Amino acid sequence: MATLESIKTFIVKAKEKAKGSEGTEKKESRKKVKRLQRKASKIVACEKRQELNKKPKKDRPKRD
Repeated sequence: MATLESIKTFIVKAKEKAKGSEGTEKKESRKKVKRLQRKASKIVACEKRQELNKKPKKDRPKRD
């Protein structure tokens, strides 16, 4: 599974590519950026969940 840092670098590169390209290339790059951002947010949520699970149940804050 990709790490959060590698996904962040991919997002930055894809955004730069989207700026310079035209037409369908630009659209493809935007799609890639969105897909990578979704993946990154899932990884962040997973890490937060793992941190919460390490704590004893009574010390965990309730989810919103």
